[in-house]
Amino acid sequence: MPEAAERALVSVATAYRYFSTAEDLWWEASTETVMRQGVVVEADEQMQAAGDDPQLRLSALTRSIGFGMLDDQVPYRQFAKTALEMWFRQTDVRENERVPTRQGRRNEQIRKAIAPLRATLSQHDFDRVAHALGLVVGAEAMIALTDAVGLDVPAAKNTLLDAGRWLLAGALAELST
Repeated sequence: MPEAAERALVSVATAYRYFSTAEDLWWEASTETVMRQGVVVEADEQMQAAGDDPQLRLSALTRSIGFGMLDDQVPYRQFAKTALEMWFRQTDVRENERVPTRQGRRNEQIRKAIAPLRATLSQHDFDRVAHALGLVVGAEAMIALTDAVGLDVPAAKNTLLDAGRWLLAGALAELST
């Protein structure tokens, strides 16, 4: 915190007034960086341009957000690290009393991508599909594909597209029976 305060030209006490830990500061800075980059706005525009086909909209979301994460991994890995640290700080707190460690942007973006399905699926099934797609949209997917699976960035991008397409197609096939 002292180094961050010095760089921001504020006192350490002022820095701690706004951020209780360096992780909280990092979380806020990383979130702001992503928002300023226009990632979410770009994803929304790409999904709109894809029309009403949920598969094309999911592909547009993956190309905007997932590919961006793979191309610039540092802020997203910091998100993941900070979220895990925030979770571990709450291990002694009952689950229903924990402060959420994420802001839910992933859920909002996925729901926008598959919005055309609202007319054909029950709310319960729509939620199930959105929740399942959470596995392929986000920093965890990036980390799993590059670190655990060992893919390079181009292969990881193709795999994100495949996984999203297959997951959505499989869910819709199962729900249509």
